[in-house]
Amino acid sequence: MKKILGRIVPYNTQYRPGDVCRINLDLPTANNEREVKIHPIYPSHITDLNISDDLYEACSEYWKPKKKVQTDYMVVEVPNGRIFTDNESSVAVVSQYNRLVENVSLSLTRGKVAEPNLNNIFEQRYFTTPTKLSGTVFSMLTGGAGINNIGHWFIDVLPRLHLLRKSGLYDKVDWFYVPSLRYSFQTETLELMGIPAAKIITGDTHAHIAADCIIASTAPRGNHTLIPKWLCDFIQESFLPYAEEESELITPESPYLYISRSDSKIRNVLNEKELLEKLKPYGFKTIVSSHLSIKEKIKLFSKAKVVLGATGAGLISMFFCKPGTKMVEIFNEGFVIEPFYDIATKIDLDYEYIICKGNKRVRDAGQGQREHLLVETEKVVAILEDMKKSTAAKRAEVA
Repeated sequence: MKKILGRIVPYNTQYRPGDVCRINLDLPTANNEREVKIHPIYPSHITDLNISDDLYEACSEYWKPKKKVQTDYMVVEVPNGRIFTDNESSVAVVSQYNRLVENVSLSLTRGKVAEPNLNNIFEQRYFTTPTKLSGTVFSMLTGGAGINNIGHWFIDVLPRLHLLRKSGLYDKVDWFYVPSLRYSFQTETLELMGIPAAKIITGDTHAHIAADCIIASTAPRGNHTLIPKWLCDFIQESFLPYAEEESELITPESPYLYISRSDSKIRNVLNEKELLEKLKPYGFKTIVSSHLSIKEKIKLFSKAKVVLGATGAGLISMFFCKPGTKMVEIFNEGFVIEPFYDIATKIDLDYEYIICKGNKRVRDAGQGQREHLLVETEKVVAILEDMKKSTAAKRAEVA
């Protein structure tokens, strides 16, 4: 209702941008530094999708990714700028000349990135007065599910800190503007990355801000879904050192982890009891990701030999796995997506997948992500048996 009213009831409409500020990377002097100052990070960066042809063909038609994308990664300083977000699908970085800054603003329509001139802010009619902050604000807003989803938090929010550090502007920042602090994974990761709680403001409590200077970056995945290698390296370099840290945490360890979605209302494994019975002889431990702290996840996954589970945010802890770890991802045929396979190839995991039959036609991601799974347990057992035989063969070779 609030979103609908925001497009109907006019209020403070002077805050709606009048135009788009285009960025010229070919001729930097063409950019007015009183409006934007550009810091190129990875110009014309190529990200490849290295998944099997079989999985690519199986990817849901409404989701089908590109196999190669090019992104101009940059960090932009906007003097006397503003940021407006709807905390759902749009982030608008606005210059002091009331123009939306392209590349570092983001708007999603049906899960796809829209052109800058189609940003949702141009349809907005109701604007709260911006909260004015003294100093420099760095935006980590995503325009998507980073507000409540740990997967998007690791992929779309935290990697912006890497781009900020590469720009050389980190020490200039007075405020870090994040989507939310509602969940423990948000506060824990920011603390582990050395961001002081006193310097954090949130988009869900301050949807419209102005500052002496706004710093914003290109989205970590650009305008696409592919995961760049630099993002994987940054996450692992930031968190894996905690795997060896001395700790008083009592974390039950097991080299075989099953990631349950029993804490979710969507994409549940309908025959989970049957699946767990099949996994029992192999020594699997059932993990509910949301019940663990970040440090507990790091310690568990860094020692895992096999990680198995239905596709979903709980699998994002794969970042903490060591190279060679076996990962088995389970899909409903109506919702087959590539991000976790994409990450697995870039951090050298041994990835396999199982696609289970659905019972209805899935038309879009909104429907697909809610479809439950009926796991064909014999396929899971076949993978585990093959793995066991392979391990035995390697031991025989060594002997």
